[in-house]
Amino acid sequence: MRFTHLEKATTVLLDHPVRLTSAYAVGPVKLPENCGVGRAWSDHFTPEEWDLERACNEEGLELSAGGKAACRLLTELDPRNAELNLGVFPPLTEQERLLLVSNLRCAAAQEVIFRPFEGTGQIWVDGILVYAESGPLRLYLDEGNHTVVVVAAFIPDEARSIRISGTQTCDSADVAELHQEFVERNIRFHMAWLEVEKPAGREGEDSPVLFYLLRKDRIDLPVDQPLWVEVTNDEGTLLDRFQAVWEQEQQYAWNEEVAGNTGMLHFTVTYQDHEAREHYFVYSMLVRPLSAVVEGLQEEYDQYNQAYITDAFGSARKLQAEGLLAELKRLTALPEDPFEIWDNRIVREYIKLLKRIFTHAYTERPQHPSREDNILLCPDGIGEGFFVSRLDNSLQRYTIQLPRNYSADRQYPLIVLMPGKRYELGLPDFQKRGFGQGWEEEAIFVTFSCRGVTLGSYIGEAAFLEALDAILQAYRVDEDRIYLTGYSNGAYAAWAMAQAYPSRFAAIAVIAGAPHPKHLMNLLNMPIFNVVGDQDYLFAQAYTAPETDLSSDHYKGVVERCANHWDTHELRLLDGVLSWLMQWKRVMVPQRIAYRTERGRHNRAYWLELTQVDETEEYSELYGEMSKTGELDVRAVHVDEFIIHLSHEIVPLELVHVRIGARVFVLDLLEYNRFRFVKIESRKRPSPEYRLIAERWSETDGISGKETDDETARFRLKSAGRNPSGHGMGVLDVYMDRLHIVLPSSYATPEEEQAVKRTAKALASPRTATWNPYIGVHYPVVASHEISEEELADSNVICITSGLSRHELLQRHQAHLQISCTEKGYVLGGDFTAGEYCLSYIQPAPWSTRKQMLVVATNSPRMLGKNLFMRKLIMPGYFNGLHPYLNKEVIVYDSKGVRAFNFTSNKYAFHKLQGQ
Repeated sequence: MRFTHLEKATTVLLDHPVRLTSAYAVGPVKLPENCGVGRAWSDHFTPEEWDLERACNEEGLELSAGGKAACRLLTELDPRNAELNLGVFPPLTEQERLLLVSNLRCAAAQEVIFRPFEGTGQIWVDGILVYAESGPLRLYLDEGNHTVVVVAAFIPDEARSIRISGTQTCDSADVAELHQEFVERNIRFHMAWLEVEKPAGREGEDSPVLFYLLRKDRIDLPVDQPLWVEVTNDEGTLLDRFQAVWEQEQQYAWNEEVAGNTGMLHFTVTYQDHEAREHYFVYSMLVRPLSAVVEGLQEEYDQYNQAYITDAFGSARKLQAEGLLAELKRLTALPEDPFEIWDNRIVREYIKLLKRIFTHAYTERPQHPSREDNILLCPDGIGEGFFVSRLDNSLQRYTIQLPRNYSADRQYPLIVLMPGKRYELGLPDFQKRGFGQGWEEEAIFVTFSCRGVTLGSYIGEAAFLEALDAILQAYRVDEDRIYLTGYSNGAYAAWAMAQAYPSRFAAIAVIAGAPHPKHLMNLLNMPIFNVVGDQDYLFAQAYTAPETDLSSDHYKGVVERCANHWDTHELRLLDGVLSWLMQWKRVMVPQRIAYRTERGRHNRAYWLELTQVDETEEYSELYGEMSKTGELDVRAVHVDEFIIHLSHEIVPLELVHVRIGARVFVLDLLEYNRFRFVKIESRKRPSPEYRLIAERWSETDGISGKETDDETARFRLKSAGRNPSGHGMGVLDVYMDRLHIVLPSSYATPEEEQAVKRTAKALASPRTATWNPYIGVHYPVVASHEISEEELADSNVICITSGLSRHELLQRHQAHLQISCTEKGYVLGGDFTAGEYCLSYIQPAPWSTRKQMLVVATNSPRMLGKNLFMRKLIMPGYFNGLHPYLNKEVIVYDSKGVRAFNFTSNKYAFHKLQGQ
């Protein structure tokens, strides 16, 4: 097939990367079922010569099956990704495809690299298939015109990119170094790809199977080099060996008797590059339904479990086996997360690891069980572990790579790979990557779930901190060398955690994510490697703001030219980024501190801790500067109480002078290590004044000192009816710990029961406002008579009621509820408001001041359905600042509309919500 008149759809590749800025769009076209991955899509069109300019002016292109396909010229670019705007097309059905035909004009003969983002579909260059969801590729293009056809299987909203670069790209040294490693790791080390025609996934393939072998590196991997495929079963037994060819559709049929009861067949593809160096990769496919495979594994697990009834060894491995089996069971059905992608590699590695655990159970009995109570690792030190989450009692997994000579006798740096989605990297990804190879110093690499695209906020923060603590308890980590790195959502999370807890981490490396702009000062002492594409829609927030506010010797900003948000995805796991982190150690006592917070639970920066904020303000700030002679200058903004943490062990001085405003205090570091400053009211001075309370704190004895007003502070907080850590968190603070949703024991009407349970479902399954709204939490929902006193003592609760008398828990603690709700109205601040209402408010749980209780109360069940925040709970992100409703302690919805405020406000701040 030949294309003519493509001048209007031409993109010129000169000395900088490009993307297709114009193209003829053909379709959508419904292709026949037998249109395989390697078969020419052009066979389904009648003309041998395509004049697309004329087709746009006529009725389109004729299809061989009859009818015509529409054709139009696209030149409008999407501002979020600088790609062609495909928003003019409707969503594609399963068999529909959209063809984009463009002319790429090379100004010179050169090597060309295509960097497509996942989900692109197929890419054909000059009639040859070069991409089929197979990752970045490179090929040689002569000077002149080349026809590029993109066959799109679906149209993503915005996550699209095909970045095309040549050898004459002029970049900074940092970008050039990253780009070189990117080519090595993603193309030269992984030169080939196997694509199965219409894979059956969890249902298992039928014999024969059609497949296609694709070269990703079309320069160092000649098409005529020998290519062999070995077929093995789950036991590793060789079943077959045959020679294959590149870039032709091939068929393989297996003998059912020979395959036996294996769950998967494994195709090891071996080939040689242009220098006769051997490479290989493994493609695995289920040949039985996963549900049947899991049944067999369950039987093996039951035998394994029976063997450990009286054996204390291996509790971590038992949990590992339970977790792997639970994950495989989950994969037998469609996932809850609509964006979770089926991955045969995960199934393969979980089956292999389970069988190794079962085998080791009977062949290994270590002499020192306490030292060996850990997960079973693969020979390369990579493993999949699990822990029981206290947030919702679910099994949560983590993937870890330990140093090959890992020893419990020493500590190691920890690099946390923050996920871009619920789970981004797994066992096969770690095995493919092999982190830290060739480094002078070894490190532990780990990734775990922050439960979704949560941006490190609220549930995301709670999940991150819990998982990090689980790793620190299980492995020997140098806590002065904990590093965070992530892309997109993972970068947002890394920024958020570093800004909230700057004294906990040694350095961060962030790619295409944005910080909270008003909290950049918190990172004054934090080493940061920040990579952003100049076409990223987040460029101003992700790059310009940090570059302006954090410029220093330990801040490194890197801009990739002609790269959008999705292009930089490929840079996230490079050594050039990860190894940069290893040079830094956590700063314990920096000379300068600046810390701003909007939330009570984010309150510590190195030697300054904010313990009580000014309740009438939305933020607080602490500034501290230490001279070399031991003099401190501290400034507090909107702060009622703060602590200086210093001791003679930290600062080798006996006395330290602190200037706060006009006063100077003397700190005795030999006698005390905590110096509490409490604001005192003074009508004589316009600026705030503080009094000093010196304390000595130890892990064994707690706090002691000359004087302490802890009891006064507790009384003040109790009388205010709030938990200090919940300041700025509002009703969302209930999600920061273990949580139960507690419902009434009975209902007056079926309509009431339906409304209450619908609200419970919404609050038990909150969502995000991101590209993937799913959050992977499963909070238990129970009736008030079903929850035990032990569970209450260790859990936050959300109590939903439309009649206090029918909710046993609220009825029992009615005297301690801060808002009185009746059938006729509610009493708040001594004022009675009559009529229908639906309100939610958070307060310390009456049975434990350490726990939070969110009460959702109404006198009309239909108000639950009308209340926006009860129909669907959308979690905001920290980087956006305070939410006008959800970060308040009280949200009222009645005949006056929706308003939100805090209990301690001098006057209620009313916020009218449009449309209610």
